[in-house]
Amino acid sequence: MQAASPGSSPALPKLLLYLLAVMLGGALLSVPLFHGGKAAHGWLSTSSLHDTGLVKWLLAEIERAQFTRYFNRAVLVCAIVFIWPFMRWVRLERTLLPAWRPFMAGLKQGAISFVLAAGLLLALGFIFLQIGAYQLRPDPRWWKLGEPITAALGAGIVEEFFFRGLLLGLLLRTMTEKRALLALTFVFALIHFLKPPEGWQITDAAVTWSSGFLVLQQIAVGFGDVDFLLAEFATLFAVGWVLAQMRVQTGALWAGIGLHSGWVFGLKYFSALTTYSGHWLPWIGANLKVGLMPLGTVLLTGWLAARLLRAR
Repeated sequence: MQAASPGSSPALPKLLLYLLAVMLGGALLSVPLFHGGKAAHGWLSTSSLHDTGLVKWLLAEIERAQFTRYFNRAVLVCAIVFIWPFMRWVRLERTLLPAWRPFMAGLKQGAISFVLAAGLLLALGFIFLQIGAYQLRPDPRWWKLGEPITAALGAGIVEEFFFRGLLLGLLLRTMTEKRALLALTFVFALIHFLKPPEGWQITDAAVTWSSGFLVLQQIAVGFGDVDFLLAEFATLFAVGWVLAQMRVQTGALWAGIGLHSGWVFGLKYFSALTTYSGHWLPWIGANLKVGLMPLGTVLLTGWLAARLLRAR
């Protein structure tokens, strides 16, 4: 698979400009969103509806929400608002997506990929428990599977449609296959890496008009932490590379959806059952997507998937 006219792509700089606009927009929107949330909490807590189930849940969510959560929601709002003009700008369309047939063969690919990704990741988590890197929570809910499954399917389907479907098809219009895969994988890893360090927070009293840009500064600091960069960014890059390779090998999104969903399921399920003991970087991080050992597991999963699944 190679573009008709390889070389520099007008789509890649436009994509990077879209990401920049989303992050700057999120930094600007996060502060009014924060104050709006606090104002809504004050109004709801004194209204006649404060004892109803939905309002009680909403009040509890607002009370728990720290500023970085408002920042994340502001970035999400900007990403949704800006996606339509971006799609018009780069001419994203359905023809960029690969074929879905044969349907049953695709489902089989997806199921095999899901079991492989989730199984190997949870096996790694079991090893971490045995060596003391993680501890089981006092009351682990072994059968609470709804949230991990929902998160897995949502992330797997939506992100594979967008990244390995539309964006990869877009980049392949004007780039060689290798360059398109590298560019897409870098963007995928970058997007998932753009968050403040674990545990860093701004107190409610310290929030000012520039607090959103302070979050951006902390995100930039993460690129200067060599251990964290190796531990997380490298793993995210490996995930993106494996998923892109499976898209090219199979000519469809089924395998990528299965692998992506399996990794998210294993990550969410294991995190709900355990707590991190700390001080294991760069080998083991605060979750199953951080560390050089998860990186090796991702690469092993991709290697196995490439041999188990039918080539295009």
